[in-house]
Amino acid sequence: MQQSWIIRAAALAALLAGSSALATDSSAPVQAFQADYQVLRNGKELGHATLALRPAGNGTWEFSNHTQGTKGMASLLGLDVAEKSSFRWNDGQPQGLNYTYSQEAAVKSRRRSTQFDWNAREAHSDDGKDSWIAPLRGNAMDRSLVTVALMSVLKSGATTATFPVVDKDHVGEQRYDIGRRESLSLPAGSIDAVRVDRLRDGDSKRTTTSWFAPQRNWLPVQIEQVEKNGDTITMRLASVPHG
Repeated sequence: MQQSWIIRAAALAALLAGSSALATDSSAPVQAFQADYQVLRNGKELGHATLALRPAGNGTWEFSNHTQGTKGMASLLGLDVAEKSSFRWNDGQPQGLNYTYSQEAAVKSRRRSTQFDWNAREAHSDDGKDSWIAPLRGNAMDRSLVTVALMSVLKSGATTATFPVVDKDHVGEQRYDIGRRESLSLPAGSIDAVRVDRLRDGDSKRTTTSWFAPQRNWLPVQIEQVEKNGDTITMRLASVPHG
């Protein structure tokens, strides 16, 4: 469908984050942040994303992103995506509590949500048409929280990472390899970052690569996803507000 690449670009926003002194919590392994990102498809700008992580009280945290299409087809369709995750820290990793996703566009609107019931150890997901129940294990999280989990793992000095992620009726694993340092030229400036590659089973042509900056509290500064058809969706750090 023509809008599929727009949906993928919005999903990438969940994998990026910036850094800002919004609030502090000495018990949390990752600092609160807020920053803006440029979104591109095959090198052409589509729009921007704003992401934020903040303490939400009572030992919970909130990770959110807002993506808007401002160029080309994304602008014509009026793309507006809001994604929000609430979670708590458990043994240095985010443990999901609630996840909501909404996409507004001229051609189609979408809704999706996941509720984590840790007493029953079940995740209840719904997209308005279908619903699923997944048995929970470990520090299961929604796909958006993987960004926060990677920041925490990188801070600990790990060289690989595996996260349990809710996917409809089951909890799957996302695996990552942490590699070398590289220098990136971004709208926010020249930044040294550590490369992280997602490992997929089989000979999948789809790839996801992220770069995190150790000197900026391990914030992710760029992510690039290559789709099976060769399309490349890129998100790059545009600016970091100072509070």
